Amino acid sequence: ENGEEGFLVGGCVRDSLMGNTPSDFDVTTSANPDRIMEIFSDKKLITLGKKYGTIGIMVGEEIIETTTYRKDGDYLDGRHPENVEFSKNLTQDLKRRDFTINAMAMDVKGNIIDEFGGVSDLEAGRIRTVGIPEERFEEDKLRMLRGVRFANRFNFQIEDETHLAIRKFANNITQVAPERIQMELNQIFLSETPGNGINLLYDTNLMAHIFPELMDTIGYDQMSPYHHKNLFYHMLCTLDNVPAKLHLRIAGLFHDIAKVHTLSIDEDGVGHFYGHDKLGADMVVKILKRLRYDNKTISRVETLIGQHMKVSPGMGEKGLKRQIRRVGEDLIFDLYDLMIADMMCTRDDRDVSFLENRKIEIKNILESKQVIDKSGLVINGRDLIEIGYNQGKEIGEVLDYLMELVLDDEELNEKETLLNIAREKLSEEK
Repeated sequence: ENGEEGFLVGGCVRDSLMGNTPSDFDVTTSANPDRIMEIFSDKKLITLGKKYGTIGIMVGEEIIETTTYRKDGDYLDGRHPENVEFSKNLTQDLKRRDFTINAMAMDVKGNIIDEFGGVSDLEAGRIRTVGIPEERFEEDKLRMLRGVRFANRFNFQIEDETHLAIRKFANNITQVAPERIQMELNQIFLSETPGNGINLLYDTNLMAHIFPELMDTIGYDQMSPYHHKNLFYHMLCTLDNVPAKLHLRIAGLFHDIAKVHTLSIDEDGVGHFYGHDKLGADMVVKILKRLRYDNKTISRVETLIGQHMKVSPGMGEKGLKRQIRRVGEDLIFDLYDLMIADMMCTRDDRDVSFLENRKIEIKNILESKQVIDKSGLVINGRDLIEIGYNQGKEIGEVLDYLMELVLDDEELNEKETLLNIAREKLSEEK
């Protein structure tokens, strides 16, 4: 009615054809940005992307990204076209997209415009670039990783020429901003089949450039009667068997990464990996910093990997309380989920029931409001200063000392009792 064309395009068309509900809707149109704003002047508009031809239109709580047909210029930075030329031609707009399954449009009557075989690729379960793969991956190098993500998400195969091009240009992924790589990786980690996604990274040679530290684990024999998988597949199995929390999935993948650096073999020819938990925690911090993960995620993954071997079957209530204190209430159940997955991925006959029972014991400890950390002590730093302690790290050390005593005997958590113990300790040190 306004003399312009408009089509749904991209992921929403793909998802609709697959029988899935689209998470968002994108529109491509012959109208230029000013014309879009004129036509939808009665709506709230978001104009941040106007330079690239995109206007966000608020429809209820949803933002419909509406973009003018485009013909991209050269991609000199391997990410953005150097210039964007608006077009009146839908085919030109679809031609610039990454994969055929994302290069289909739908008109208002539900008719599909498919210039590049997207429908047949959907039906065949195939990821294929629009046009020549090398050109698409040279334009935006992140497309290689996106291809892996789509193949994993939909359980599709990557078409042969596309696959070969990814392997050929995989080293170019290092030219992509770490933040962009991280966003794609996170979607793989949180997918239904994260292990398959990481295996695809290996198969396409991308892993060698994103996670080079994992390459030594490929085919690595753990030389242990407790392990029937090589190290890489053991870690993929663990990744697949932890709940879908980002920090937990990352810890699942990397929990044993340092085994290749800590192997010792006893007189029976059995491999041992003393200290691989601590070294692995140090290694993963460097990996995640390189990929610009936030400090909270890094700290959580570091704790989980550093503590995942603290799994003594004979641990009693006092030991559990110390473990909760060491790991934190927010991570303790994640740690046990990691331990359970780790053990499930050793031998098929491993019994993990004692770990499940321990989660119940921990739940009971937390629900009973027992003293777990210094915040539960009836005295604090001010009380210690009043009886003669100097302000500073000494205060924390004394509170830690008192905390250990209370973990052994909670009846000691009385103000006068703890102050008397603190006085005795102070007099001994003078």
